[in-house]
Amino acid sequence: MSLSISKVKSLLFSLLIATSMHVSADEKCDVELGHGLIITDSVIRILDNGQTRVQINNDNQLLVRGRWVKLDDQETLVLQEYAKGIRDTVPELVNLATDGVNLGLSAIEQVVEGMSDNNPEVLKTQLQYVERALMDKFKRGEDFYFIAPQSLSKIDDFFTKEISGKIHSAVHGSLGAILVSVGDAFKSREGNIESRFSDMGQRMEIISKEIDKSLQQKAYQLEEKANEYCECLNSLDNTEKRLQDIVPSLAAFDLVQIRS
Repeated sequence: MSLSISKVKSLLFSLLIATSMHVSADEKCDVELGHGLIITDSVIRILDNGQTRVQINNDNQLLVRGRWVKLDDQETLVLQEYAKGIRDTVPELVNLATDGVNLGLSAIEQVVEGMSDNNPEVLKTQLQYVERALMDKFKRGEDFYFIAPQSLSKIDDFFTKEISGKIHSAVHGSLGAILVSVGDAFKSREGNIESRFSDMGQRMEIISKEIDKSLQQKAYQLEEKANEYCECLNSLDNTEKRLQDIVPSLAAFDLVQIRS
């Protein structure tokens, strides 16, 4: 069975939609992170314009603007509760965000590799833009997590608009090079163009189904976590206010901001 160019484009678009729908939950928290965060095993840093303004060492030592703040035992317990709230919430958000996008990018690469013997350079360049946009918001390494200041209630907009738009550009920018490659193969008698198109469609449909399964599971995870995030973030906001009462200078670096 032959596969038309319009069918190829349709399948690509279906795959694009699937990869862009992975962050959606019925419940949303109207919460903003007012500052960026870097979290390691021993240190939490609250950032303002890329510079560390608040640092918590080993969850029990506080520095504000580089100056150590002396706390008594009861006050240290509040600090520890605050640090625990951050650690219980933010790394998981970063993991969910980066895992979802990496799945989508990997799928796009698999589709393109299945359609052409050569991976078009335009795809590599465009996917680098996608990864860069992601890392500006969420990043994780072997020993750290990073999240930028942002509205947590609009994380889905970031993925369904900005990220999906960049993936859309990557796929459609590569499509021309893919079709040229297939046409060249046909002209040089390296293969039958109809069978190549048919193979493209089969590969894309298989991959798309697998992505759908993974993304449905991820959407379910996010839906299950939505209320838990709301409770954790509200609790974290309350703990932050208690800590600000103890250390008034922390109010200048208010991290959790509840809008509702």
